[in-house]
This record gives sequence, structure tokens and C-alpha cells, in this order.
Amino acid sequence: MSPSKPLLLIAAILAAYPAIAQTTSAAPAASAASAAAAANADSPQAIESVIVTARRIAERLQDVPLSIVALTGKDLEERGITSLVDLSLLTPGLSYSTDFGRTGERPVVRGISVTRLDAPQPVSVFIDGVYVRDGVLSLGIDDAQRIEVIKGPQSALYGRATYAGAINYVTVKPGNVLSGKVTTTVAEDGERAVFGALTVPLVNDMLSMRVRLKHSEFGGQYTNSVDGSKLGTENSDSGGVKFALRLSENFDASLSLDTARSRDGMFVTVVRPIPLQAGGKVTNQNGSSNVANGSECNGHLINLVGTDPVTKLPSASFPASPSTIANGWPCGAVSISGTSFPLVATELASYIDPVSGIDYGDVRGSRRSVDRGALTLNYGFGDGYQLTSQTAYTRTATNAGTDQSYGGTALALGTSWLSYTRDKLNYKSQEIRLTSPLDADLTWAVGAFYYKEEADGLTTNLLVQKGAAVVPDTMRLKPASTIENMAPFATVQYQFNKQLRMSFEGRYSSERVQVGGPPQGIAVVTTGPCVAGQPCGITGDRTFTDFAPRVTVDYKLNKETMLYAQVAKGSKAGGFNTLPGLAANYLTFEGERIRATEIGAKSRLLGGRLLVNLALFENDISGLQLSNAITLVNPFTGAFQNDTATVNVGKARTRGLEAEVVYQAAQWLQLSGNYAYTDAKALAGTETTSGSVFGGNMSVAGFTLQRTPKHSLSLSAAMDLPIQGTGLRFVSRADLTYQSRRYADITNTIWADPFTRINVNAGVRGKDWRVVAFVRNATDDATPGNAFRYFNAGTFRRTAVDFPVRMRQFGVTASYDF
Repeated sequence: MSPSKPLLLIAAILAAYPAIAQTTSAAPAASAASAAAAANADSPQAIESVIVTARRIAERLQDVPLSIVALTGKDLEERGITSLVDLSLLTPGLSYSTDFGRTGERPVVRGISVTRLDAPQPVSVFIDGVYVRDGVLSLGIDDAQRIEVIKGPQSALYGRATYAGAINYVTVKPGNVLSGKVTTTVAEDGERAVFGALTVPLVNDMLSMRVRLKHSEFGGQYTNSVDGSKLGTENSDSGGVKFALRLSENFDASLSLDTARSRDGMFVTVVRPIPLQAGGKVTNQNGSSNVANGSECNGHLINLVGTDPVTKLPSASFPASPSTIANGWPCGAVSISGTSFPLVATELASYIDPVSGIDYGDVRGSRRSVDRGALTLNYGFGDGYQLTSQTAYTRTATNAGTDQSYGGTALALGTSWLSYTRDKLNYKSQEIRLTSPLDADLTWAVGAFYYKEEADGLTTNLLVQKGAAVVPDTMRLKPASTIENMAPFATVQYQFNKQLRMSFEGRYSSERVQVGGPPQGIAVVTTGPCVAGQPCGITGDRTFTDFAPRVTVDYKLNKETMLYAQVAKGSKAGGFNTLPGLAANYLTFEGERIRATEIGAKSRLLGGRLLVNLALFENDISGLQLSNAITLVNPFTGAFQNDTATVNVGKARTRGLEAEVVYQAAQWLQLSGNYAYTDAKALAGTETTSGSVFGGNMSVAGFTLQRTPKHSLSLSAAMDLPIQGTGLRFVSRADLTYQSRRYADITNTIWADPFTRINVNAGVRGKDWRVVAFVRNATDDATPGNAFRYFNAGTFRRTAVDFPVRMRQFGVTASYDF
């Protein structure tokens, strides 16, 4: 795309604004009516109140003593938000990214992140109150009535995997009037999207349904230099139907049935080069970001050491190999240029299992299918008490073929760098809740939650070396797992007077985690718990219990200003590392616990034209879970394998400030900004890689937690102006997002530089239609989104991998409501 296109669009918007604005005031005052209309166009009005259900009851957003970012369906459309990745960019303090594709979500909230893609997340998504386990990066949010991003521990109300926050996605409810919506988008790089929704009354004032369908595709901006195929492609189809039934004033029900299919190409990665060596000495730096052993990186001395053969821990008494020392250590950030990068193509493009004979075909990238059903029943007893039941079932299947060298190496030194997995995950949940009348000073709710998930799958390295020959590897069973969670909960709130209110919430959770199933195969070498010639598998059974309370006090200084304070606890369950051949001390990891404190203020000023919300928070974390890079021997192939295992490294603390300001400067102009400052530090604990880098010192105390920007900012300006004499309106908005440095790991030696993204759109709308042209990432900022430490596939020497971002795109979106 020519750089002039977005600049021309921005220039056109800036040029059009005074011309259009002038039409509202420069036209001859032909009548008092037209003059009044022009004056009214410049008169600021109060910002519309938003009703949210973040605490499972309907409340005005400004009255909820929580840090919440709430966007209506209209807000999402105007901002061009169609995914959680888009949403997180405009929500400081929250980060979602598609680094490992849309099947690999790794959210970060207030400095709290997740270490494994298959582990419970620190923040979870709820669709109409129903828990969604995974796959949220490909979740369409086009049919949203509202989305609420709730920060801070929500374990007491929402349960598992919400110890850092929750995202409440409320879909449009079927009504009693025939209505619908159609939206289509066309953009550069082969992006196409069509969404349609239709509400149909079936039985007057009793039964209605809403049907929604969507197709979207993206052709990718990067090319695989190995075979010329596109990288980062996306293709999705989804559909659903929602029935709403109201039999009486006391009883209503809703049934949702949804299905989705996605087919994505290989995600884009760039491996940093390493220095060239000869005889243990560097002959050429080769454009590497590695610094020499004995140098400083980010204020820390790089002192590479070896491993004690007895303790298996890094020790200064055992020097690293000459080649390791000569290689140095990856340091800092890099800039990425070009759009062509190598990834393995041939072996992944056609895979036939040599044992079963099954032809899996082209396994590059990922395929995912999701089928979900949810039933909600509400019964009112007539005196304000309400009984609610929510039942849900989801089944998912995910297939992923990955070049784990991330740089086009299929096999080196007898080690396969390829993987192909076929995972199945089925889960069901049941919640029942009794709520007291909401108009009393004392209100309460009690309930119970049950959840069960079952996962299994197949995996292969695609290639294996037997003697001098390289042959296809067979599919093997992955350890099956079962998670069962049972949790009673309760909440009580008392309104002491018009100003003072206090609430207590609590949930007791018992989560049993089991891994096992049939042996994965016959070991060919003895490694870890596996013995050569014997069946080998991973088994384990643990139960994790926790009580998660939250106490909140809020006080209204006046009708439009509220102060609040809360203390809460939350947790994330432990689990198992299920890699065959892993040493016994890596098999299990304990749960992670958090104690959170938050104080805040919410206010509406200037007659409701200015909203100012502030929050200060601190989270104390114990049992901090981090991923540790490991090298092990695969018991089924005898080859070395690089992977990651989750370990508990100690304690951490995150604290910071969040601020939100919305200002209705004029009836046609709204300005808004969100800012988050997050100081996320490890306080105590050890990590083996740190010891290998820092002279045997494994302490992580004082290091910044990974993937967390200290500063994140979002600024927006939106215009909506009448076009004189047409009945149409000119609409435009600009959104700026900034994030500061994000560290790749706990050593703080590898990072991604700060980035700034600017999105701009402008167009025309009528009463029931809207057409806008847009440019995403208008400045074409190519700063990588994130990075992680890794190995060079050919030498096993340390380097890093960076994730390129989506570049500038120009497109058009049109929508029609009827």
C-alpha cells in the first residue's frame, strides 16, 4: 500500500471538519428554527449512562465499585472493534495478542499473565454469563449489546480463571419486532468480512429468535520464503441462534446454540541471528543482538555458567562450554524489516502417519472447531426473589502444525523441530443462583457452580532420525486430563444510608486435576520416569482448594461522585507438566494465589459531560508460576527436544494506577482517554535460566514480570456532525494506542520496544446505515509486539524470537440496520 493513502485520508478528515462544521453555523439565518438547530449542534449534552451487569445485577456503570471499561455495541462499531485483540488495544491494563496464532491466547491484566497456552487464564470471557474456557481470540463480538472489561480478582463472583479479571460479553437479545443488521468490510491484504443478524418474533410477546452468521478472511501480509505461501492468514465461519421465551411475568428462558470453524495459516515469527563461530571464537557478529559474555545487558552482568551434574542446577563451579560463552546472550530489542521469512513448508504441507497410514494432508497452521450450547432459566417468586440456572456445554477440536524452530529448520542434530497436535477439549458447566429482592437495604445471593472438562489428543514430531535416515514420525497419544471444579458462593450487600454501602462476597473452590490415560508409547531410551523398552505415560492426581473473598465499601460524596475501596483474594489452580521424559521434579506445580487491594473514585462532572474514573491497585502474588525453557530427551525418539515447563518461582507484586476520562466537548465531539501505569516486580524466588545467565544466581527478586508494559495509553476523538441540507451526518474518529517496553522473560534481557498505533476512520451515516473508510496502524509502525527467549535450531545456542505485527491497512466498512 502506498504511504500516501492514509496520509491523504487523515488530511481529508482534517480538511473536511472545518468545512462541515461551518455548514452548521455559516448558513444564512433564514429562520429561527435553523438558528436554534445550529446552536443546538454545538451545545454539549450529558454522556449517556451505561447499564452493566458486572456484579450479576443491572447497575449504572458509574455506581459499580469496580474498575470497569464498558463499551456498547455502537461503541464497538464506531471504533472498528471486532475481536478481543482490538478491544485490548483500547483498554490499558489489558493485553491480548495473537503471537502464537488465534489458538494461543496469553492475556495480561495488571501485570498478571499466564505461562502456558493450555493453562487456566488470569482473565476469562463470559458470554451472557457462561464461562468460555479457550479460543477467545477467534471469538466474534459483532453481535454485542455490550462488553464489560472488569479488572481485579473476580473469583468470588465469576469463579475459576478470573483471579485477575473477567470480560463479560452480553449479546443482543431477541425482541418482539422483526429487525436485523448487515455489516460488510473490505480491506487490503485480502481482508473480507460479512456479518448478518436477524431477529424474528415467533409467538407474539412470548417467543422470538435471533440468527447470526459471519464469514471473515485475511490473506496475510507476510510471505514464507521457503515456498512462497502467505503467513498469518485467517479464515473463519461462524453462526448461531438464540431463542428467548417468556411464559409469564415470573418465568423467562434463553437458549443459545453456536458453532464456529477457523482455518489459519502459520503464524509469523522471526528468529534473531546468532554470532558465527569457528573454534569456539566469534568470527562475525552476523547482525546478532547477542552481547558478549562479561558485558552488561539492561544493567545486569552477563556471566554464563554450566550445570552441576548432581543438582542439575546452574553453578559457577561448572563453566559453560566455549561455544556457549562465545555465543553470548541475546539482549535488547530488534527492528524487523521486510515481509519474507522462512518457516518449514515441505514436511508440514503433506503428512502421512507411517504406522496408521492416515493421510492428514496439509497440516500447516491451525484448524479449530467450536460448538457451544447454553440454557438460562429465570424464575421470579413474585416478591422479588429470583432463581437462575445456567447450563452450558462446549466441545472444541484444535489441530496445529508448527515449525518450532521458528526459522525454517525441520531437523538438526537428530532433533525434530516440527510438531503436529490434534487436541480435543470438552467442558460443561452448571450454575444455580438465588437472588434476594434488589430494592431492600440488605440484598444477598447464594449459589453453586460445577465445572468439568476432559481433554485428550495426539501429537507427533513429524520427523525422526533413525541411524543415518530421516523418516516420518508417528502420532502418539497425549496424556489425557480431567478437571473438575465445585464451588459454592455467596454475596451480601447492605446499604447503611444514601451514602454508605458495604458488600461481602466469597467462594469456596475445590478443583481436582487428573492426568493419565493409556501409555503414550514404548520408550526407546531411559529418560525421566520412562524406561527403555517399557510403556511410558504421565499420571497424576491432585486437588487444589481455595477460598476467595472480597470486601467492598463505597461512599457517595454526592449523586455523581463515588469513592470505593476493596480487598480481595483469588487463586489459579496448579497442575501438571505432561511432557514425556521430563524429570520428576518438574511433574507438578502448585497453585498461584493473589491478594488484591484497590481504591478508586468515579465521578460525573459538568452536568454529566465529563466522566473521571481513577483506581489505585496492588496485587501480592505467591506461588508465582513462570515458564522455564528446558531441554529433554524424548523417550520415544531418543532425540533432544526443547520445550517449556511451568514452575513456581516465588513471590511477586504488581501495583499501579488506572485513569479514564471522557469529555463531551460539544454535541458533535467526544474526547476520551485511558491510561494505566503498572509496576510489576518479582519479590522472591528462583529460576534456573536466570542462574545460567547471571553466574549461578537464580534469584528473580527485583526483576520486572514479563509481557507487561509499565505505561499504556489510549486516546480517542470522535466527531458526529450534520451535513447541511442532506439529513446525513459526517462521522469520524481517531484512536491512538501506546505501550512501553515489554520484557520477554524474567531475566529482563530481551524485550520489545515501545509502540504507537493510530487508527483513523471517516464516513457518512444516515438514519439506519453507515459507510466509513478506515486506516489501521496509519503510521505503519513495525515494532514487534512481543518476543521470547529461545534456541538456534542448528546449534542449540541461545537467541530470541520476535513476533511481527499487522502492518498498515486501508479499507471500507458498510453497515445497515433494519
